[in-house]
Amino acid sequence: MFAETVDHRRLCSREVLGALRSRGLQLVVSATPSEPDPRAVILAARSAGVSVALWPMLADRAGRWASSANAAAFVEAARRQLDVLEATSALPDELCVDLEPPLSQLRRAIDRGRLSVPGSRSGAVAQLTALIDDAAALGIAGWAAVAPVVLADTPSSPSWQDLLGTPVDALPLRRVCVMLYTSIAVGYGRGVLRRSDAEGLLAAAAAHARARFGARTSVAIGAVGRGALGDEATFRDIDELRTDVALVRTAGVDDLALFDLGGVLARDDWEAWLDAFTDPSPPRYPPPPSRRARMLWWTAGAVARVRGLRRK
Repeated sequence: MFAETVDHRRLCSREVLGALRSRGLQLVVSATPSEPDPRAVILAARSAGVSVALWPMLADRAGRWASSANAAAFVEAARRQLDVLEATSALPDELCVDLEPPLSQLRRAIDRGRLSVPGSRSGAVAQLTALIDDAAALGIAGWAAVAPVVLADTPSSPSWQDLLGTPVDALPLRRVCVMLYTSIAVGYGRGVLRRSDAEGLLAAAAAHARARFGARTSVAIGAVGRGALGDEATFRDIDELRTDVALVRTAGVDDLALFDLGGVLARDDWEAWLDAFTDPSPPRYPPPPSRRARMLWWTAGAVARVRGLRRK
């Protein structure tokens, strides 16, 4: 469970931690400039028997997430947090490296279709690899949340990864969590994509992720609540969540993440949303990709191929 918008005091409550523990859910807690100290949450979760992943973030003006534009600053901040947690015996179980373009660049890409992420790819790879290796030496597994378009890449031709400034394939990641948010795809599609199109894309992308990353595959679904951009479209009802869970499981992916716990807790029937997320019902047969979905998938692959040719 990603927890980006929840006050840390709420995360420490017995009610929330008990609900996560009883359903076998991990808490992925953000550490931001406004709430930089997750020690209380980690210790409370440990006491309650809930696994915790640390999710470091920079200030929005510094890019917020990790990329080639800010790898040095991101690594420095994450190391500083880990040092404090180690000194107080409050180390997390895992480390989530959120690989996305800087917030301002992502906003520009959504609004204007333009993206230009500065920085050195090789430098980012070296710095982020060192961070993940250092975490591993502390017994902390490192994994990443990644943009869906990286599925159009191949390890030998990381075209989208270079464009986004997010070197996924080059990092020693224990798990790769592909963010496949149907509600956001429909919302930012501005009428081009319907819910049925997004479902077909989710099914196809989850299956492709499983083939691409194998046992390391994880899929994040959502969104239940809004995040850093502030205008993300969210699930209209709990049935959309149930459908997405079933589609991802049908693709053979059993490691799921949900964005965001803050949105879940804002619902009157928030525990029902947790139940829907962990629903063990048999998967449903995936819908055939719509014409719109197939076209979008083809376009992402074509962009990757063209950029790959330009690099040669």
